[in-house]
Amino acid sequence: MMQTSAPGNIFLFGEHAVVYNRPGIISAIGLRTYCEIEKNEDSLINIYSEGYGEFSAKIENLKPVGNYAERIDLLCDLISTYYRKFKIKEGVTLKITSDIPKDSGGMSSSTAVLCSVLEGLNKIFQKVDKKDYYEFLLPFQKKIHGGNASGVELFSSTFGGYNKVRIGPVRCENLGELKLPILIADTEIEAKTSETVPYVRNGWEKDKNSYEDIFYRIRQLVEEGKKAIKNHDLVVLGNLMIKNHEILAKDLGVSHPKLNKMVEIALENGAYGAKLSGGGKGGAAIILVSKEKEDKIIEKLNFCKVYKTEIGVNGCK
Repeated sequence: MMQTSAPGNIFLFGEHAVVYNRPGIISAIGLRTYCEIEKNEDSLINIYSEGYGEFSAKIENLKPVGNYAERIDLLCDLISTYYRKFKIKEGVTLKITSDIPKDSGGMSSSTAVLCSVLEGLNKIFQKVDKKDYYEFLLPFQKKIHGGNASGVELFSSTFGGYNKVRIGPVRCENLGELKLPILIADTEIEAKTSETVPYVRNGWEKDKNSYEDIFYRIRQLVEEGKKAIKNHDLVVLGNLMIKNHEILAKDLGVSHPKLNKMVEIALENGAYGAKLSGGGKGGAAIILVSKEKEDKIIEKLNFCKVYKTEIGVNGCK
C-alpha cells in the first residue's frame, strides 16, 4: 500500500479578483489530506472516506458524473475520468483521511482531496505529469464551485510554498517555501464558493467600473505581498493582509460578522495581520502571528475552532 498526501491552502491575497484575470497569492498549509492506495486483484474500485463517504463499482460500470449531488460524486468523477481516459484495467482501493475539517471553507479541502487522490493514482499508473495537474483537475474544481472558479488553489496544493497565480491565460510563479506560523480560525459556518463567486459577479455586471477599481487595488496588494514574502517582512505582510480584508469586507461584501470579529480580536492581541480566506460569507480567517502570541489569541477566540499550523509548506507527495 502506498500513501500520498496534499496540503490544503489559503488565499493570502487576491481571492475573487483572480476570477477577473487579476493576480493572487496562495499558500500551502500544514493541514493535509492523505490517500492510501493499493491495487486490487479484481476490477473493483473501492473508496473509503470519512468525509466523502464510500463507493464501490467495477471498472466497466464507471461513468462520468454531471452535477455533484453527493460529496462522493467528486471522487467518482475523478476516478471515472482517469480510468476512461487512460483505459486502465486494474482496480484499486483508496482510503482517504484528512486533517482539514470537512465542512470548513477557505482551506481548500476539496482541492487537497483531488490532488492527493490524483497523486495516488499516478504513483501506481504514472499517467499525468505533475505540471499538468492543474489542467487535469480544473474541470472538477469548476463543477464544485458552480462553473466560475479559477481553480488556482490547485497550484498550491500541487507544488507547495507560495504561488502567485493568474488566469486568462493561466500563469503560476512559485515564490519558494517560507514556513511561517499561522492560525486558521474556523467560523464553522459553511461557506459555498458556488454562491459567493456568483454574488460578486452580479455586482460586477451591474457596475463594472467600480469593481474594476477594487480589483486594481487588490492587484497592488498582491504585488506588494510578493515583495514582502521575498524579503521575509512579516510586518508588511500583515499590514497588507489587513488591507485586503477591508476590501473584501467593505467593498465586495463577502465577509461575515463572525469573521470580522475574529480579525478584530486577533489584531487587538498582537497579530501581524488577519483576513478572511477564500470565498467568504463564513469559512475561515487566517491570522499571521508570532509563536509567542499564538496561545493568547487562541484563548481570546474561544468562540470558534482555531488550528495552529504553518504556511509555505511542501506540496503533494
